[in-house]
Amino acid sequence: MNVRRWCAERLASLGFVVAAAAMVAVSYPSVSQAQNITVSEFKLGILDHDAHFLMGKEHGADINPELILSSPVTEDMIANAPAWLHWALQPRPTVGAAVNTAGDTDQFYLGATWSWMLAPNVINPGDGIVLEYFFGPGFNDGYEDRAPPNRKALGYFVLFREGLDLGYQINPTWIVSAHIDHISNGGLAKANQSINDVGLRLGYRF
Repeated sequence: MNVRRWCAERLASLGFVVAAAAMVAVSYPSVSQAQNITVSEFKLGILDHDAHFLMGKEHGADINPELILSSPVTEDMIANAPAWLHWALQPRPTVGAAVNTAGDTDQFYLGATWSWMLAPNVINPGDGIVLEYFFGPGFNDGYEDRAPPNRKALGYFVLFREGLDLGYQINPTWIVSAHIDHISNGGLAKANQSINDVGLRLGYRF
């Protein structure tokens, strides 16, 4: 059943985020006191498009500009919420693109980013380890079906997009992170050849 497959993929993605947080927690016990990051930020990334080690076959690199706005949910608004739920209550509106340098699939996306400071002051005051998760719709100019041998058949022009960053905050303004993202239709179409990008991103907070 397609809906069951979609739910399984969402649970797998959530498990990926939890596993990443758990790995950091082993090294940094203060993860239990992770703080939400709520400020505006601009990111610029260079990504390996449809990475071949993740069963990819498209080519080129993606230039990945992304604008993350400050969360509309303030600390005062969640002051009475259970402490264990605070991590999920301050998403940041996000819009971005992934422009392919080889003329293969381009993406435009919007949605929300959840960001957490897992371990502050690791090496220097103001630095730290940051985990970020994005979810939202992604729009693409790729093939729905009957794609050429070197292209993916994505099923739809609107797909689910998820992204995960694990980064090092150099100071409160600059952050560098390893990034992975995934687009697919969750099995809701007959064709569902997902695209997975990996790379590095530099963020500037303002």
